[in-house]
Amino acid sequence: MTKQFFIKPLIASAVVITFSILSPQVLATKNSPSITVQSDTSLIDTKIVGGEVATEQNWPWMTAYVITFQDFITSLEINGTNYSTRHFTEGKSGQVSAELVSCGDGQLACENVQNKVCLIERGTNTFAEKANNCEAAGGIAAIIYNNVEGTISGTMGTDFTGTIPLVAITQQDGQALLNLLGQTANLSVSASSRLQQDASCGASFLGGKWVLTAAHCVDSPNAFLFKMNIGEYDLSDGAQNAVGIANIFIHPEYDVDAINNDIAIIELNESVNAPAIKLASKETTEQFALANSTATVAGWGGRTGYIAGEGETSNFPDILHKVDLTLISNDECRESINSITDAMLCATSTLEKGSCQGDSGGPLVVDTNTGIQQVGIVSFGIGCADTNYPGVYTRVSEFTDWIDTISTGVAIDQLQNFGAVPTNITNTTELRVANYSTESTTLTFSIEGDNQFTLDASNCSTLAANATCQITVNYEAQYAGEHSAKVIIHSDNTNVKTSYSQLLGFAVPSADNLAGVAGPANNKVTWFSGGDMPWTSNSLNGVESGVIAHRQESILLALIDGAGTLSFDWGVSSEENLDDPEEPYDVLELYVDGELIEFISGEVAVGPYSDDSNILVFGEGFHTISWRYSKDPATVDGQDKGFVQNVTFVPAPVTTPPTTPEPTPTTPVNNSSSGGNLFWLLFVLGSLYIYRRSY
Repeated sequence: MTKQFFIKPLIASAVVITFSILSPQVLATKNSPSITVQSDTSLIDTKIVGGEVATEQNWPWMTAYVITFQDFITSLEINGTNYSTRHFTEGKSGQVSAELVSCGDGQLACENVQNKVCLIERGTNTFAEKANNCEAAGGIAAIIYNNVEGTISGTMGTDFTGTIPLVAITQQDGQALLNLLGQTANLSVSASSRLQQDASCGASFLGGKWVLTAAHCVDSPNAFLFKMNIGEYDLSDGAQNAVGIANIFIHPEYDVDAINNDIAIIELNESVNAPAIKLASKETTEQFALANSTATVAGWGGRTGYIAGEGETSNFPDILHKVDLTLISNDECRESINSITDAMLCATSTLEKGSCQGDSGGPLVVDTNTGIQQVGIVSFGIGCADTNYPGVYTRVSEFTDWIDTISTGVAIDQLQNFGAVPTNITNTTELRVANYSTESTTLTFSIEGDNQFTLDASNCSTLAANATCQITVNYEAQYAGEHSAKVIIHSDNTNVKTSYSQLLGFAVPSADNLAGVAGPANNKVTWFSGGDMPWTSNSLNGVESGVIAHRQESILLALIDGAGTLSFDWGVSSEENLDDPEEPYDVLELYVDGELIEFISGEVAVGPYSDDSNILVFGEGFHTISWRYSKDPATVDGQDKGFVQNVTFVPAPVTTPPTTPEPTPTTPVNNSSSGGNLFWLLFVLGSLYIYRRSY
């Protein structure tokens, strides 16, 4: 079943090097002419559609949010379209321009490939055998496409004797190339590796050490693995200029579901000497929107547009592209998208032009009488360049005071979400406080809101200019449900502005009734269940998620005490996204210590959890494992439930080192000892439960 309308943050998936980036699913609404935004921070591509190459000198503050990596340079171009490629380890280099022909799965020697490029599907024989079968028949290059979703990371083997260059592409691109047989393929593989970069978002340079982008671009545990490349224009070079990220400040009121207040400030590891963009005022922004003025957006996103419910985009350029759009008022925008807020700005075109996946975080600018000024940040869209739906941007002028406070005042980590945690368990984290002003100040801190949060700010009473300190925040929920509060900073220096931090948590109540039901009873495992509905026992000798409505979730949580291994069976019967299984609709997710590990969706029979070892291994201390069944905004399919059973935790064996008997003393000794105090100190230290996550 296909969703009819996709509301997507305009962020591109970065190249996976030695790690993978987990992307939360993108929720979508359907069968509604007026869309209410329901989406999260999935890493989805965006680019300029219907635009043109930008003039480098006009965008000196343009910034690319990139991952850098050492690799061989590969390329593939057919009919003006560039395809994402990877090299094969131990493969050969070369540059070829020749007709593209199919070689099936390369099990046998190819036919009619003399002086041509072989297109081969991944299969049961080795990559080297496929390449040899192409070259033996006269082929001069090979393209191997995946037979499953994802990118091939393969090797030809050290004993590969072939001479032709080879590249790997995705299954989707390979199937698309089957429609281009007979066309000229331009393929190249470099002879040596070099530092490269791949952009997933755009940004704008504010001067000094500060960069502005969209919150959904950097709302990921992997965000600090990326860098910012100030003044970037051509992604094919200049990777060595990218600067590391020191700190990320996501707006404390950022709403993941509504993609509201979608803005973040990045502090770089070092200052950069480059021109800065000027931010437009509220008056200027409103004036230009009401006048339906021209605004320009730039990025490295996909250049292939698609209507709502279709997609995704493709054809990502290395060279910066830009396109002119028309600003509209928020009232006009709400005629198409009814969830537009005052923190948003809309721009449209009647000519199938706009930003798309990969352009997220980039600047939307206007040309004023006093020069170029930024009015928006690429945020999300329905389709790409669909003339029925405007593109949505973060309205920068609503956040200029916040930007100034963070970059020139006392800043604190803006959002601490403890996520789903057990009731009556203390969860502790530290928040960083930094004084970016030029003056020292005496600080006091208070908590405004829920009293389930407490703090210790004794280390931050006085803070010099350019100094940092840490405060400790505790979250111990006495009752289940959502909790929120703010950490407010007060300064005795009126010249020093201060910010605040948003605290969030969701406490799950105990579920003693599930002990021995989800799996064998074990005094090292304590059960909790809640969310919108708790899990319950079932006839499968296990437990199942509660009956929930759309946009709700049912949580099963186990608190593990100590080192050991955990195994379990799980299954699900739910609505499945057949078009893109990596972005499920209704889904059962597995979290370990707050981090998403795996998910299943559709019709999956109950069976053992499977990874490399089929078990989860834990070290000393407390750990949380949670199974969460959640639903998207529409449609019910299957039994609409998740299932868990046979949860078995096996504590690690305790080994006691052999002791050597002490000799009998020949003189009297004092038998008094402080060992009891030491015992309690070790007990307390061993029982501290420190929990930090994004929920």
